[in-house]
Amino acid sequence: MDPFNVTRKDFTDNLVSRPLPDDANAEWKKLAETHRTLFDKLAYHDAMSENLQDTYMTPARSKNRVYFMWDFVGRTLGMIYNLPPGKDPERYNEQQKETYGDITSRSVMSKALLTDQRPGMLNMMIESTNPEQRGRHPELGAEILAAANALPVPL
Repeated sequence: MDPFNVTRKDFTDNLVSRPLPDDANAEWKKLAETHRTLFDKLAYHDAMSENLQDTYMTPARSKNRVYFMWDFVGRTLGMIYNLPPGKDPERYNEQQKETYGDITSRSVMSKALLTDQRPGMLNMMIESTNPEQRGRHPELGAEILAAANALPVPL
C-alpha cells in the first residue's frame, strides 16, 4: 500500500481484515487478534474523524491521544504480521526475538497508556509534543478500554 495515496481508513481496513494464517500458533493469533480489535476501535473513534480520510503520510489535523495510540498500535500490528505465525517464539532467530520483545513491550505500553487512571502519562506525552492539545483529551470509551485490557502482557 502506498502511504502517499492510501487513506488511514483504507490502511486500517486492510490491516484488520487480513486473513490470519491457518497455521498460526495460539500466541501469535492472540497478539494479532487483540491488536486488530484495538486498532479498529481507535480508527473509528470520533476523535479520529478529522484524520481518517487523509492519506497515511498527510500530517494529522488533530494530534490527539486517540490518533497517537492508533499510530502506535498500528505499527505494533505491522510488527506482529512480520513474525512467522506458525513458529513458536522460542524458535525465532535473533532478529525475530528482538521484534517479539519489542511487540511485548509495546503491548504493555499500549495497555498502560490507555488504561492509566491517574491524570495520565498519555495526556502528558501528547501535551508535551502538541501543546494545543492541553486539556483537550477525548474520552476513550468502554470499547477501547476493553480492547486495551484484552491485550496480552507477560506476567
